[in-house]
Amino acid sequence: MNIISISDARAKLPKLVNKAAEGLDRFLITVNSVPKVAIISLEELESLEETIEVAAIPGAYKSIQKGLKEVRARKGVLLNFKNGNGK
Repeated sequence: MNIISISDARAKLPKLVNKAAEGLDRFLITVNSVPKVAIISLEELESLEETIEVAAIPGAYKSIQKGLKEVRARKGVLLNFKNGNGK
């Protein structure tokens, strides 16, 4: 993450926004050398929000871990959706 002062951020805001939007960079904006706000892409923000939403579901983490363990052990059912009916 790039750290930039608020005065530099003001001068370079369009460039910072474009770089963040392209997913190339994150920026931490400081005021008097104290971190205050971050600039990240909308896609990254939405991904973080979705992760938080899933993590808030009771038992979700445990279920995901169980599924990953089954995948690593090659257990479970292989689904093939090529013909559109799940068979």
